[in-house]
Amino acid sequence: MEDYTLYPDSAKVWIYQSNKYLGEDEIAYLKVQLDDFVSSWESHGKTLTGTTQIFYNLFVVFFVDEEGDTMCGRAQDASVNLMKKLEQELEVSFLDRMVQAYKKGDQVKAVKMNDFTDLLATNEIDENTIVYNNMVTTKVDFDSKWEVPLKNSWHKQFLVVSE
Repeated sequence: MEDYTLYPDSAKVWIYQSNKYLGEDEIAYLKVQLDDFVSSWESHGKTLTGTTQIFYNLFVVFFVDEEGDTMCGRAQDASVNLMKKLEQELEVSFLDRMVQAYKKGDQVKAVKMNDFTDLLATNEIDENTIVYNNMVTTKVDFDSKWEVPLKNSWHKQFLVVSE
């Protein structure tokens, strides 16, 4: 697969986060499945210029250079359907938006969103903890806004602890 950094800043991004750390065998399997998918991924009858990358053994990220032509809904649905199929095959969840991640040292941990309040209360995380904004949609935002301190992310709502 191509290095995503070679893609334009306007390239579209889709982030799928696993609910658990993926082992080396799972990563190897994912890479084969993702490569096969991207090599034949089409929109409007044209093969898309796309690549995928797996980050921290937790995140599957698709990058697509739309080259001035907007991707059709069917092409977007195809990636979701692939991830649903991979969820079943690997017995993980990639589509549960209630699973979030944060970085502790050099390790990235996946947790349920509701657990953020408890993690703050026990000082496992704080306002400077790196969290992941899986809602970014372009490469430029992926590069600059995907990994951010909690205080600069939408996760900051968890900093408000009821008295």
